Amino acid sequence: MNRAVRFFPLLFAFILLLSLPGGLTAAQDSEDVDDFSDDTMNKRFDWVIMADTTEMKNFLSFPSSGLHPVSKVKVAYRLTPRLGRERSSYAAVAYEELWYHECRPIGCRKVHTLDIDSGQQGVIYFRPNSNMGNSHCAVANAIVRLMLDTGLKQAMVSTVYVPSDIFDLVRSDLGQFNFFPYEIQPETGIRSTMHIFLQSQPSGRESSLFYFTN
Repeated sequence: MNRAVRFFPLLFAFILLLSLPGGLTAAQDSEDVDDFSDDTMNKRFDWVIMADTTEMKNFLSFPSSGLHPVSKVKVAYRLTPRLGRERSSYAAVAYEELWYHECRPIGCRKVHTLDIDSGQQGVIYFRPNSNMGNSHCAVANAIVRLMLDTGLKQAMVSTVYVPSDIFDLVRSDLGQFNFFPYEIQPETGIRSTMHIFLQSQPSGRESSLFYFTN
């Protein structure tokens, strides 16, 4: 009898769920959301900065070269229609090209100004590709640079996405720029001027890093 009493309310709830518009589809859809699609980012963020990183294997590759290997980070950004905002354009805009020797910046070509609005929030997305090689430290340096660029615009960076296969390396490399993980304690809080919320692509890894002066 007790089993029957418990069974029928569950059966009724299941039938009710199926009768709702969409049924079980809504719950399934929430699990199937692609966090990195343009459509999803358009709903979550006001702007998106995209960075494509390439290891230039043959560039400056000669015996006496002190700058090999070289990594190139090509940066663009786009505005989104989030919250019904009307923009003059939603197309991606080339922003700058950066060159690194390991962690050290060796070149910059500015293409356009960073036209994002104060107070709006966005994401920095280092898109995965097969040519990144050992560019993880260049990625870490570029993250810090782009955080400063957005900070000068008084815009908020919600998340920095990096490929999952270099997630741990980038998190470690950010320590060279005084960004470290820290667990906030209620009794002490934290005194930090900058914060990076690092997430992996695909999703599954995340870390909060805080800037500390020496």
